[in-house]
Amino acid sequence: MWSPSLLRLFCASVVLACFLVPVVADGQPPAEKKPPPAQGEAAQPEQEQAEAPVKQIKLTAQNWKWTPNVVRVKLGTRLVIDFQSWDASHSFELKAFGIDVPLPQDKTAHVEFVADKVGKFKWRCGRPCGDGCPKMVGKLIVEE
Repeated sequence: MWSPSLLRLFCASVVLACFLVPVVADGQPPAEKKPPPAQGEAAQPEQEQAEAPVKQIKLTAQNWKWTPNVVRVKLGTRLVIDFQSWDASHSFELKAFGIDVPLPQDKTAHVEFVADKVGKFKWRCGRPCGDGCPKMVGKLIVEE
């Protein structure tokens, strides 16, 4: 039979082995796993993400308008948008890409996604912010 000290040593080595030996659940080592896409991001093959051009935009919501109010990109471009909202709380809603980002007053916000569809896509303020809210729209144009 096992002595108490030998049993403790065995248990400690089993616990240690659990932390040192990587567990492979799906046939891939854990170091190669990628995190799931962020909200509003479409899952893309690794190679496409690495090679996608990046367009950085600063978008301001103020006085019931967006500046700029038109953004033009090529298909496959990774958009990195930094938002500012100084006059009131707004939100950036781009339904075609499943994006709705709250924009608190006097704060900044950020979103990233890949423009993976060709077309003209309207964005708007998704938060009722006053009488001018219905005209607070912009357009994303994605071309081949």
